[in-house]
Amino acid sequence: MKAFIDDFNLVRIESSEYIWSIGIERYQLYWYKNEGASQYFKVDRNLKLHETDHIWINEVKIPLQIGLVTLLKSFDKKFRYDGPLGVNYQKTFTEFFVFSPVAKEMFVVVDGTSYEMKYQEPIWYAKVEGDLEGKAYLYRVRLVDEFVDVKDPYTVASNLTDSIIVDKNKLNKQEFDYVPLKKYTDAVIYEGHVRDMTIRLDVVDKGLFDGLSQVAPSLGTSVLGYIKKLGITHLQLLPVFDFYGVDDIEKSKLYNWGYNPMQYFAVEGWYSKNPNDPYMRINEFRKVVDEAHKLGLGVVMDVVYNHVYERALFPYDQLVPGYFFRHDRHFQPTHSCYLENDVETTNYMVRRLIVDSLVHFVKNYKVDGFRFDLMGLMDVDTMNLISTVLRKINPSVILYGEGWNMDSAVSKMQRSNMNNQHLMAEIGHFNDFYRNLFKGNLHTKELGYATGSKQKLDQVLLALKGSPHMFSSPKKSLNYVECHDNMTFYDTLAFNYKDELKKKIYQDFVNHLIAISQGIPFYHAGQEMYRSKFGEENSYQSSDDINRIEWYDYSSISKFKKILKLRKKYKLYRLDKYAKNEIEASILEDYVFYSLKGEGYTLNHFLKNDFTKTELLVDGELIFNSQRVKKEDSKYYVDKPGVYIVRKRG
Repeated sequence: MKAFIDDFNLVRIESSEYIWSIGIERYQLYWYKNEGASQYFKVDRNLKLHETDHIWINEVKIPLQIGLVTLLKSFDKKFRYDGPLGVNYQKTFTEFFVFSPVAKEMFVVVDGTSYEMKYQEPIWYAKVEGDLEGKAYLYRVRLVDEFVDVKDPYTVASNLTDSIIVDKNKLNKQEFDYVPLKKYTDAVIYEGHVRDMTIRLDVVDKGLFDGLSQVAPSLGTSVLGYIKKLGITHLQLLPVFDFYGVDDIEKSKLYNWGYNPMQYFAVEGWYSKNPNDPYMRINEFRKVVDEAHKLGLGVVMDVVYNHVYERALFPYDQLVPGYFFRHDRHFQPTHSCYLENDVETTNYMVRRLIVDSLVHFVKNYKVDGFRFDLMGLMDVDTMNLISTVLRKINPSVILYGEGWNMDSAVSKMQRSNMNNQHLMAEIGHFNDFYRNLFKGNLHTKELGYATGSKQKLDQVLLALKGSPHMFSSPKKSLNYVECHDNMTFYDTLAFNYKDELKKKIYQDFVNHLIAISQGIPFYHAGQEMYRSKFGEENSYQSSDDINRIEWYDYSSISKFKKILKLRKKYKLYRLDKYAKNEIEASILEDYVFYSLKGEGYTLNHFLKNDFTKTELLVDGELIFNSQRVKKEDSKYYVDKPGVYIVRKRG
């Protein structure tokens, strides 16, 4: 026989045994109904959830467990809290704050010594005297009749095993501020994994945070310097918060992209020279951001708030069972992200944890923006709150994510997907229409426009204009053909082409198309150098041999730099509103024609996606050509796919 609190005044007994006596100290209970194998009893007034832990049934004392009550909107509404959470360290004392309206007792254990916490609805609080810097701590919690040890969900500093109290005043200072960004379309984003970018590079700290800012003789600069010199404005790093799936000490033993959240406020130790030193972890990532800012390069964090790694390993269920995770109308856990631990972003204190963790990285690390994994599983109100709060700290923050239209328990009008992009004014979306149109279909081996297809040319015109059929502004569209997941563009070309030269030409073509399209250009690290993962589609646990970047000085890089320089020079490429008169796009016999009209000049783009010999109509100055242009009898000819730009006066 088991007993559960399903509402503030409703108890469920899982038993078909006849109940002739039932009682809770200081409360009266009345039979309500029998349903299935359960019996329900109403209570004469609301139960005090932080006190009530046992029930008497047929004169036997039984633990009264937390049932469905934490899943109710009434629970979420009642227990909202805006005060401090986590640890407040001071030289002579430290305060601890943790949210748990259903715990019956709680202690904070510091360096093995327990200190009683007091309930101050809806949190537990303790003030411990003395200087606790560097001490390990955890919470010892009793929800019903047993104590369990729980880590702080607001842990900001970790060693290999514990949450650690640190003095923020002892952190290395960051000298440089956020990178200014007037509008999203001024950004050019480059996505990279910390380990991938340096593991095969001639730097001292391969695969680590510090390796990103160390000068590599083969590059003549650091990775950060190389990226900046390409013409990139923002480096997006795959998750750097603390995650599962790697070995912080034997770093080559396991590999992972990092989409397994462990701690949302702490920095990952796998990328640290000494992961057992919490200060070093923090300082190393702060240094990455600061060195990037020194170069004028922004840093974007890839964050995962749609799920955690494993529900049982995340501390929230030991503090408020069920509350952190999403359930359907039948109170069953949902698994929209296919992991059966969807995060309930609509709950007030869950939403607050998300916002607080983002604020933490903006304030304490000066991160310039965030990319949201499976953002479509989050809710519109949360995304808009994130935007509002973060812009008060840094008006130049950039926010975007995977707005896929995935089914979930969130109402359709509250899902943060592309269908609802009009409800989120400052949130960008990865444009899969753009990706599929230019890249082609991975599973059917169907060609895309940038791999030689002559189909869907009318859609190509839309993509060049910033996908106005999908978005309310070009700033919503992240134009890309590859990122960390799915096969690289270069590898997909192998389905239809064996000639390496042809594959490289098509890779150059798509890189240049992205640069001239309206919206936000997005590139995968190494994409400018024909990056291959040897056909591996999902390399999240693959070896360094698959995921590493080999930094070659390909001749294509000079063209890549040049077209990004043109994008920066001409504001016509960076419109944040759909132009009525500035853009013309049409289909010619051998080209897609794309024209941008400025004040006193016009940029005419001839986009060619095949290897036939075609006359190039040069009426003005040829300012960019993806491939060689041949001149014969005062006429210009091209015979390779590419972007060819002619600047015409008037």
